[in-house]
Amino acid sequence: MKISFDIDGVLDTEAGMELAKRLIKSNNRVYIITARQDRFADEVYAIAQELGIPKLMVYFTGGEDKWKTIKRLGIERHYDNSQEQIEKINDNTEALGIIFKP
Repeated sequence: MKISFDIDGVLDTEAGMELAKRLIKSNNRVYIITARQDRFADEVYAIAQELGIPKLMVYFTGGEDKWKTIKRLGIERHYDNSQEQIEKINDNTEALGIIFKP
């Protein structure tokens, strides 16, 4: 399964990291999709490296809604702490947007 995570409020939490590690261990393809600008790439890539996620599976939307990237990549499930983003993902893609609360 293709699963993506937001960074802020999700993968920057212990609970988010543990969930990502479990999903990776279960042979899911895990991506990072963040609304951050790519000038903040070092912080994001450090988390990706800790999880073993290749840089090619890290996407920066530069403040744009994430659903467009999720749709383009064929993501099946996305974890995010933004209710607004979850609603847009669920309304505009086939992916299941899941609100993350650590």
